Amino acid sequence: MQQVFRKYVLRQDEPPHPTIEAIREVCARMECVESQFAQEVDPDLIEGCIYEMESLRARYRYLLRTAREQQIRCHEKKHLWNE
Repeated sequence: MQQVFRKYVLRQDEPPHPTIEAIREVCARMECVESQFAQEVDPDLIEGCIYEMESLRARYRYLLRTAREQQIRCHEKKHLWNE
């Protein structure tokens, strides 16, 4: 389900807003960490990926909450806010 949210967030066809840009950046970083996690074999590096992903998820939730509070609108609103 998160892949669907990120797919819509990563689209570049609406005017940039600092919060939307930050959400896009976090989504891109989450995809990189997921890819890295899939390739790691060392337990310490796997644990590092898990902690990094949890940190990015917390930041993602914060940014979504901030966007809601600022009443930021975009045409993918349904996909961004309805987690």
